[in-house]
Amino acid sequence: MSYPWLTATYILSIASNQSTFNRGINYFRLERVADLDYEKETNSYFAFIDGSLLYECEITIKGPESILYSCECEAAATYSGACKHIVAMLFAIKEWEEEKGTVIAFPSAPPKQRSKMLDKYQEVFSHTKRVKGQKERLDVEYELLFSHSSYLPLLDKVEIRLKVGAKRLYVVKSMDDFLRAFVKNESYTFTANFVYDPFIHEVSEIDKQLLHELYTYSEIISANQDNYYYYRSNQKRSYEIPAVSLLPMLEQLKEKPLLLTIDGSLQSKDVKIKELGKNHVLHFTLSTNEEDSTVHLSSPNLSEFDFASEDLRILIHGNTIYQLTDEQAKHLHIIAEQADLNDTIDMIPKEQLEAFCSYVLPSLSSVGTVQLSEELYDAIETKPLMAKFYLDLQDGTLTGNVSFEYGEHTRNPFKESQETNEKIITRDVQKEEDIIAHIKQIDFEVTDGTLTLTDWESIVPFLFEHLPVLQKKMDVYTTAAVRNVIATPTTSPFVKLDVNHENNWLDVTFSMEGIADEEIIDVLYALQTSAKYYKLSNGSYLQLNHSRFDSIKQVIDTVATPKQSLHREMSIPLHKAFELDRQNGQTKISKQLHQLLSDIQSPEFSDWPVPNSLQAELRDYQLNGYRWLRTLSRFGLGGILADDMGLGKTVQTIAFIQSEKEAHGKFQALIIAPASLIYNWEKEFEKFAPSLRIAVVAGSKQTRKELIEEEYDVLITSYPLIQRDYELYASRMFSTMILDEAQAIKNDATKTTKAVRTLPTNSSFALSGTPIENHQDELYSIFHSILPGMLGTKKQFKELSNETISKRVRPFILRRLKRDVLSELPQKQESVQYTDLSADQKKMYVAQVKQLTNDVDEAIKSNEFQQKRIEILAGLTRLRQICCHPSLIDPQTTYQSGKMDRLLEYVEEGLQAQQKMVIFSQFTSMLGLIRKSFDERGWTYHYIDGQTPPKSRVEMAERFNNGEKSLFLISLKAGGTGLNLIGGDTVILYDTWWNPAIEEQAADRVYRYGQTKNVQVIKLIANGTIEEKILSMHEKKKALVDSIIQPGEETLQSLSAEDIKQLLTLS
Repeated sequence: MSYPWLTATYILSIASNQSTFNRGINYFRLERVADLDYEKETNSYFAFIDGSLLYECEITIKGPESILYSCECEAAATYSGACKHIVAMLFAIKEWEEEKGTVIAFPSAPPKQRSKMLDKYQEVFSHTKRVKGQKERLDVEYELLFSHSSYLPLLDKVEIRLKVGAKRLYVVKSMDDFLRAFVKNESYTFTANFVYDPFIHEVSEIDKQLLHELYTYSEIISANQDNYYYYRSNQKRSYEIPAVSLLPMLEQLKEKPLLLTIDGSLQSKDVKIKELGKNHVLHFTLSTNEEDSTVHLSSPNLSEFDFASEDLRILIHGNTIYQLTDEQAKHLHIIAEQADLNDTIDMIPKEQLEAFCSYVLPSLSSVGTVQLSEELYDAIETKPLMAKFYLDLQDGTLTGNVSFEYGEHTRNPFKESQETNEKIITRDVQKEEDIIAHIKQIDFEVTDGTLTLTDWESIVPFLFEHLPVLQKKMDVYTTAAVRNVIATPTTSPFVKLDVNHENNWLDVTFSMEGIADEEIIDVLYALQTSAKYYKLSNGSYLQLNHSRFDSIKQVIDTVATPKQSLHREMSIPLHKAFELDRQNGQTKISKQLHQLLSDIQSPEFSDWPVPNSLQAELRDYQLNGYRWLRTLSRFGLGGILADDMGLGKTVQTIAFIQSEKEAHGKFQALIIAPASLIYNWEKEFEKFAPSLRIAVVAGSKQTRKELIEEEYDVLITSYPLIQRDYELYASRMFSTMILDEAQAIKNDATKTTKAVRTLPTNSSFALSGTPIENHQDELYSIFHSILPGMLGTKKQFKELSNETISKRVRPFILRRLKRDVLSELPQKQESVQYTDLSADQKKMYVAQVKQLTNDVDEAIKSNEFQQKRIEILAGLTRLRQICCHPSLIDPQTTYQSGKMDRLLEYVEEGLQAQQKMVIFSQFTSMLGLIRKSFDERGWTYHYIDGQTPPKSRVEMAERFNNGEKSLFLISLKAGGTGLNLIGGDTVILYDTWWNPAIEEQAADRVYRYGQTKNVQVIKLIANGTIEEKILSMHEKKKALVDSIIQPGEETLQSLSAEDIKQLLTLS
């Protein structure tokens, strides 16, 4: 049976929206319509549509353009109009009937569950492969529509509309729908005869850029409107172009077919776009009118032009659109407002003619040609301005005279009586006024045109600050007496820097050629107090705010502290060498210091040998890290080894300690780590440096005391124990101290941090993949422990800019990312998988959102938000728990969790594929529910939470890596750091944590040094919930101190009321 009315246009008309129609077409092309069947008695069609699940659809055709349809999907029950499954089925029916009843071999219904990622890739790429190399190039025609305001004779609005097609151009009837479809690679129906299809059509690169820009405009237009209403009702054929965007768009349109319409009337089909520049298409005449003794300004061709408002910056003449500069637009705006219907622009009384020639005539010349009548041509002088300033100094008084010269005509702007000129002088008023305005800023006394300064407090600033500016505007003539006041050193001052090997400090020496050594210290003090000038013993003045003193001032600012006296020769801490600008030519450094700086900044060029006894082969980047540690330690410095998780910070550190032991003989290192990692460190030493004597400081206090007093090469202890035992270490002097997972001392007010700072050591190093988790104060706390004083006091640190902090810490932080140094490491594929809440779970979530929203609104209204912050944050946690499983907030509920169901499906698929999966959750109660489900299915697993002893954690990790069991359940906080789980190949982050750095650390337990398999990291996100908002927040706000070290994040405690309200928005 044939249905000629069943066209793409008809199907679009019954679809719920354009996007649904596009997706339905894609489903049809991908042959998702399965088991299509026909029942003749009722004229009904039945089929299964293979989406994320298998949906049964029914369509009954009652008559022309009269059908009934039903589908099992949620969208069909929620929205009016046909869903994408019905759209796909209608196209299948259309194709079937057009084959005159021939049965099409539709595929059999597949299993109910499908891989969503596979579906998406097939949807995007399968059709592309079929038509690759066969795309048809479409033309895009643009039309600019200008219109006049109802109350001004100026074009002040411009719109654009489009036509698209190949052999024939079709009008874009809805700019919104077409641009959205184009940008999102979806189809768009113009007519029944032409459907734009991104799989078979393409446009030029210029058109592509323009269409993307127009889509951006559409997003701006719709931003403040209700999205659903806007989408359904706003079918505009044209868009208004913002004035600020018109000129850039015209640049792109220069090579495109362009139509021009003004006030609804088509002006040209072949529009040219040019810069006005010196294309002086406007013509002006200036002539004397004897009848009224005035001078008339007119334009014989003014009526040929369409003028626009100043902000559009265009002028239209025939089929040409001229682009204007800001100045040209201002001039033409004034001209357009003054012009009348007779092309007369202005009538100038003769007494105003000189002012007119000075102010207006140059402006007219910038946009057109000006023709003078013969009489005016003889009367007007148009010579360039020569501005001159004569200066002299006698008996402590500075005098000056200003002269403005136009050919033979001269005037002093500060003298009242002037000679009358016979001719009309076209003066450069703008330049004259600029010079006069600057001179009037100075407190000159004016007597009969002569300018006078009588005190040195005024003379010196004038000579050093104002005179150089005036010299750029005019010719300045000075006597020898004036020039002798200005001291002009033949060379710039400089500073020498050298390493003092006796104490590992930096020696600093100041030198100023032509200035006696005993006078240099006085100049330094003047610079330190920010004095602008210094009077030398010969009576001349030195300008201290000149750029030649910048490097000296920087050194003074760096070396001079309240406790540090300023001397011509002095010593300062060596780490300050990195704060000084060594590339300015005014800083001279010794060879020894240059070598030190080079070794730290480019450790790959240093020559520290790797100890033969080390039982490990270091990669190149690890070798550089080892050399960096050794160089810093050699000079008593410290730093942060901030490599990505899994790059082997431990083995680099062990290589460093082994090397120091072999080089110095008497050597002892102290390693402080989280309690869960101390035995891991012991095993790593046994593996890589078995010759070293290692002791884990644990057990009773007496046992710990005895271990500390023994002469071990390396003592390993934990942060909790160091807080209790720090006094036991007071009598020791450690060669080096290593702070593993140094974010443990990120708060400088804690007892642990204070205890660490009391420990005596020659050098200290921190190991941390995330030295900044929440805010840059954490970086200060770590550096204050390993390089005290480098960042000043806490108060001074808070006053530093990010740029300054970055410059200071950069040499003492070595950070390498996996993607940069481990090209041979397998790939890590990260993906976000969205899961739907179950129906009951959704009801519970919505109820909690409404309650929490009311609580937040009430707290804001009553100004009690801060007081109720803890309760509100607890409410946010409940929302996240509901996303995980309703049982987390109501253990008695029988509600199911959509996310839990999806996890079990993943695990089942993974086990069948012989994957080894590591599953993280921050909620131990959620891990308990997962364990219960695993037990019911007979799945064996390892399990770690905060109660698991450190030794057991390491043992379980080793067994997992050796192949024992395929599942590992871990509490995010308990197992997020330190563990090596390279036996796994899949990481599932069951819930979203506020701090993305914690999630990255967890994933890097599997994706790290030693991994040989590709690793897949999957984040499970409950769709339309707070989890999706948190994920978005990570992307937008985690670059807290990007300019200093690495991305950070928005912390739970720092969320504002507005942030929380955004989190509570229902999607």
